Amino acid sequence: LQPQCQRQTRHAKWKKLEGGWVKCNYDASHHEGNRDSGLGWIIRNSTGIFLHGGMGRFQGRATPAEAECTALLWAIQATWANGYRRIDFEGDNLTITQLLQSREATPRLHYLNTIQQWRSMFTDIRFSFRHREQNSCADILAKQALNNSHHFKLYHSCPAFLLSAVNNDCGP
Repeated sequence: LQPQCQRQTRHAKWKKLEGGWVKCNYDASHHEGNRDSGLGWIIRNSTGIFLHGGMGRFQGRATPAEAECTALLWAIQATWANGYRRIDFEGDNLTITQLLQSREATPRLHYLNTIQQWRSMFTDIRFSFRHREQNSCADILAKQALNNSHHFKLYHSCPAFLLSAVNNDCGP
């Protein structure tokens, strides 16, 4: 019975939040060394309606955690630039989420210190973990970034290649 419950939880849809908040899911498609990595983020209102999104390519990082932090930094800057101040950032790297929730300084992952500095710029900010299945739209954007001819792309309406995933994610 326990494994079935875990499967249902992992395949649960995007979770709506209380009014006044927006959610930003972010993800990275990590490649080491000189190969490009991709990142993506999607900002939705409390009921799941697409507000903004983006994707980009960057030179690979040494670890998946560094790539995830890079994606989160881009997402933080995008939410700030678009005027959002009550944000729930959701990613699928449990270690990063736990470190951000604990607010520990981590010399081995300097990206976290930069992310922590951004906290004071927001009215309310949360960092939440979601399994990859619950972070699928950001994952699609991160992978699509690697196939795009641009180094970054911003969306103010939902791109056609993402529309069915967003609708499926937030549907009944």
